[in-house]
Formats: sequence, structure tokens, C-alpha cells
Amino acid sequence: MPSVDLRPTMLILDDLPQSCKDILSEGGIQLEFLDAHKASYAEIQLRMSYCNLIAIRTRKTAEIISYLLSYWPTSRLHAIACFEAGVASALTIKHIPILALDSTPSPYAVSELCLSLTIILSRQLLTRSRQAHGGVWNKDHTHCHEVRNKTLGLLGVESNQVCGHQTGILAQAMGMRVVAHTPRLHMMTHGRTTNVKDLTTVSQQADFMVILDDQDLLENPASVQVRRSLEGQILIHASVGDDDGQRTKKFLSWLEKAVEPKDEKDLPIRLGGVAIVVPTSDFDEEQTVLSPSGAGVTQEEALAEEMYDEGYSTEDYACFKTGRYGRASTAVQKRRLAWRDQLRRLGVENVVLVPQHSLGTMESYLVNAQKFAHKITSLSKEVMQAQKGAFVDPTVPHYHLQRQQQDVRLSGMAY
Repeated sequence: MPSVDLRPTMLILDDLPQSCKDILSEGGIQLEFLDAHKASYAEIQLRMSYCNLIAIRTRKTAEIISYLLSYWPTSRLHAIACFEAGVASALTIKHIPILALDSTPSPYAVSELCLSLTIILSRQLLTRSRQAHGGVWNKDHTHCHEVRNKTLGLLGVESNQVCGHQTGILAQAMGMRVVAHTPRLHMMTHGRTTNVKDLTTVSQQADFMVILDDQDLLENPASVQVRRSLEGQILIHASVGDDDGQRTKKFLSWLEKAVEPKDEKDLPIRLGGVAIVVPTSDFDEEQTVLSPSGAGVTQEEALAEEMYDEGYSTEDYACFKTGRYGRASTAVQKRRLAWRDQLRRLGVENVVLVPQHSLGTMESYLVNAQKFAHKITSLSKEVMQAQKGAFVDPTVPHYHLQRQQQDVRLSGMAY
């Protein structure tokens, strides 16, 4: 039921951390809870009709909200708060402000993940694990090396200084030599890190390349010379900042041009391994979807059926157009398979697909979520203060406000 006080009301449709709920409640926001995945559309629409704020955390809930507000808009809604990275892109609403959580991961968490990916690719752990699950016990240690006494190259340290310095310190603690690419800044060295302004020198000396920002790699004309030193090298592409996969797509296009032979005499370059960041939305799809006939099919079966019917090739995976409602969307699966197919064309089997949401940790998420909750509380107070004394929706009863406006004396009546 609608609230009888004038406090702003937030409808929480997904599970939020308890600390965020406490911050919102202490900030004067009345909280109402409803599971969007179990409730009916009519119940969600009724709850939204008298709420001022909506809090969501999954893309599935964002699609439901977009669908309902497109047909049944409400004038009382001030904003939609997205407590998860990448969820705001799933909202197709233009007339309501959207507040998105700052998805910047902790630099220390990214550094730990980069070092762990270096060890995983150097030991070929995923390849051996996949073979073991398939019943093959491979005892061959070819191309499996220790990271000790190896050289780690860092790209993009200037735009991610904290993450770059922390990665270098952790690598040195493991017995590695660190070479950082700093073309524009004269940065202080941390430990035994060597700062180099030439990109070619970094690529020639490094056994592993951690790419924190690929702007210099893609735009530098000298990057064409880097291809000669990519033979057997392991690349960790941890360039973050977008959630739609555009940076990963550009990096793979550059990598495909870099390793291809320039003439008939040249041999194709074989990389030792690649780790790329996959957008968060690629891992939000359900494993089982409903076909138009109502039967349960997997994403792979739906993808194979659509490819067979429409006759598309592997290069056209990302160009498919599928319906948003009423039909299972497989565009995400096609994009993921397109990247995997592109890496296989490069001859790279030692591949790690890193979900972008795994770059952060629970600790960093809680810090960002609590800051976001304080921001919502401040904005809500400003909006309610600006609307104080303004026109009130007559369809929603405001008991205390009516009693203040009307001087009614009732005697002998209980109410």
C-alpha cells in the first residue's frame, strides 16, 4: 500500500547488500521489497505506480522495467538506480533519469588477477584441466614454464598508475623482472622496475605483456614492429573502462593484423596465450531459453538452428539481429563465439575469457555500492526539497498532508 508519510519510497527489485539498505533507510528513504523474477507484471506495475525510486541489479530486471514503463509510464518516478555494472545499458528508457554505479574495479584486485592469469597461461592450466575433464591425462610439459626469472612488460601504466605499480611490485616479489612503457611521463621507479619509452624495446624484452591500456599499442606507428617479438609471447589484455566489448574488439582486430604473414615467405606468428576481458552482459544470459514453440533449448542449439536457417558464416556472428521480447536473444552468445573463433584463426588455443565483473572483488564492490547509496540519498533529499509544496498526485492519498491543509474538527468520532 502507498505510504502515508511524505518520505521518498524506493522499490528494491533485486537483492542489495545490507549495508546499502541501512544507508538508504538512515537517509530517510522508505524501502519496499519485491522479487522481480517471481512477481507478476501487474504487481510490479502497481508497486512502481506510487514509488519514487527503483533499485535494480540484473539485466533481466532492467528489461522487465523497460517493458513495463514503455506501456505504463508513471509520473511519480524520479530515477532508476542500477547497483551493478553494465545494467544501465539494458534500460531503453529515455524520459526517466538513470543512476549507474561506478564500476571502476580496485587496482589491487586487477593486479592480483593479472598475475594469476600470467601463471595460468604460463602453465597451460586451463588446457590441461580441459583435457583431464575429457579423460585425457597429458603428461607433456612442453611450453609450460615458471614465471620466475622471466620479464613482465607493462603497457598503459601512465593511465593506470596505481594498478601498474602494484602489478610491478607483485611481479618482483615473485622473482620477475619488470619493464614498464612510459612514453610521456618521467615516473619514479618502484623497486627494480625499468621505465622504457620505446614500445619495441618493451615487447622485445618481455616474456609476458600485461596491457592495462591499449591506446598506445593501437595508435603508435611503431606497434607494427612489435609483431616480430610476439612469437611465443603471452598477452594479458586487462584494458577496462567499457562494458560493451569495443576495446576487446579493437584489440583482437589489431592482433589479427599483427600476427598474419606480410608476404608468402613469412610464417604466421604463434602466440603463447591470450587473456581477454569479456563484457559483463555476455555472462548474464541464461543457459536454457524458450523457443517460439515453448520447448526448452540451450543457447548452442538455438544458435545452430538460426545459423542453419539464415545461412550466416562465423564472421557474421556479431551482426545477427534478434528480437528483444518473445524470442530468445542469442546475440551475446554469437559475439562470444565470434571472439573465440577469431582467436582460433590466429592459432591460439591457450585462451582465457575473463568476465569484466570478475576484475573487481566483493570488498571493492561494497565500497562503490555504499558511496552510490550515499549519492542516491543526497539526490533524493534535493529532489524532495525542490518538490515540497508542489502539486501532489490526487490519485494517491496523503493523509497527513490533507489534515494540515483542512482545519476539520471532529467530535465524538473515532478514526
